Amino acid sequence: MPAMMSNPLCQPFEFWGDHAHGVLFIHGFTASPGTLYPLGKDISARTGFYVRSILLPGHGTTPEEMRRYNAEDWLRCAQAAFDQMRRECRVVSVIGLSMGGTLALRLAETRPVKKIVCIAAALSVYNRKSIFANWLWPFVPFIENKPGKEAENFLAEYNETYSRTPVRSVGELNKLMKITRRSLAGIHCPIMVVRAGKDETVRPESADWIMKGVSSSEPFLLELPQSPHVCTLGPEWEQLGEKVANFLKA
Repeated sequence: MPAMMSNPLCQPFEFWGDHAHGVLFIHGFTASPGTLYPLGKDISARTGFYVRSILLPGHGTTPEEMRRYNAEDWLRCAQAAFDQMRRECRVVSVIGLSMGGTLALRLAETRPVKKIVCIAAALSVYNRKSIFANWLWPFVPFIENKPGKEAENFLAEYNETYSRTPVRSVGELNKLMKITRRSLAGIHCPIMVVRAGKDETVRPESADWIMKGVSSSEPFLLELPQSPHVCTLGPEWEQLGEKVANFLKA
């Protein structure tokens, strides 16, 4: 059994609380809900709100399984989870990390999201070779992932990801980022945008595009200068939890 399937930290989590306000957590590309578990638990404790996460199709299993799914599958999964929570809760806010942040933006364009928190949301990435994914994947089905530079005090036990990435899935991520960049003006709900100062995956202009592109009044930008891309597990994750909780309760 692959490590991600056997690791309980990688499974979807749920923290019971006040169903007047539900909070949906969406993880990132090739990752799992584990990257959001400490933050989800912290938000639950600070707000008393009902918290739930999802596992996106093709994630938490194997890279071979991930190849079977596309950007529409990931969005439909997020939409279904939101719709289910909306039936149970008076209002629902969405928190997403990396590609999860991109999906959170898409949700806010099509669903009555109360508030949105985009953490290192992917609208542009550093790996410029990724733009050729749709041409490469029939010949290069997978790429090996190089170990990242983890920040000091990084909660590595929650960061199970695939050791290799399906190139076809990279093309689907490109599609999702492109569509989201073009439709930011359709977002009107309150939004917090989080930028990690030591992000080596998502380019910093992603946060700028969101701040300038959405139609929300007074979007809020939170800078975490000492944090890596997965800043939900980095040295400033508790500061992040405090700011997000205050934003949700305000």
